[in-house]
Amino acid sequence: MKKLSGFVCMYLMVQLCYAQNHIYHSLASEIKKSISFAATYSYNNEPDYNIDSLCLATAKKSVKLLANTNWTNVNYKALGLRLSLTSGDRTEIKIFNFGYDCGGTRRIITHPIIQWKNTSGKTFAYNLSSNINCDFNEIYKLKSPGKNRYLLIGQESGDGNCYQSVAYVIEIRGDHLIIDQPAFADLGYINLCNMEFDFDSKTQILRGLLAHASLRSDLDALMPGVKTEKLKTLIGKGYYSEPSEFSLRFDGQKFVKIER
Repeated sequence: MKKLSGFVCMYLMVQLCYAQNHIYHSLASEIKKSISFAATYSYNNEPDYNIDSLCLATAKKSVKLLANTNWTNVNYKALGLRLSLTSGDRTEIKIFNFGYDCGGTRRIITHPIIQWKNTSGKTFAYNLSSNINCDFNEIYKLKSPGKNRYLLIGQESGDGNCYQSVAYVIEIRGDHLIIDQPAFADLGYINLCNMEFDFDSKTQILRGLLAHASLRSDLDALMPGVKTEKLKTLIGKGYYSEPSEFSLRFDGQKFVKIER
């Protein structure tokens, strides 16, 4: 009787695994089809098509897939999910991108999806494009005792005169991704036109440089809807100087101003 019960349990487990694999392979096929369409989408040919709605749905499906599978990067790439960075530490942070050409001055609009693991090795994922569209290509571990905090740096086309430069602080807290760290005054990230960011992991110093002040935009215009008073106190003096340049040091909790 015990042998029979064991056989039944094993059989049911095999069937469950098969069903789950079928579900995720079916989901992968849907993602691949949608990303392939988005990659070849042309506004001029289909001006009435809601491409943003398709990308939102695709991002949600991608989160579900990435949170429940541990496939190789090659497998995800075959679906159109391009690996843009990896942390290389125990959190195993990875960011995968897909996007489309909007046909306007912004050109490619990127949808980043982040994947990570908790201390038990369980995989999680989140749609970062619900907060910001950016091609993140750099990641740095921040020195924050007892915390898994990271600095992401990336770029995204803005318009004909603006190339968005983004510095974003995130924290992995077990099963959860914290995206609203008040790391830059009271903001979780800064998004500045045509700014070049450089971060030194040893000194934890972030430098921002805009070689030509003629390319500079007002901070209020750069981050509409965001209160920038405290940000102006943090970087304003250097940002509005010539050349436009500022330096910030991470103190374990947030970036603080370094006077020149």
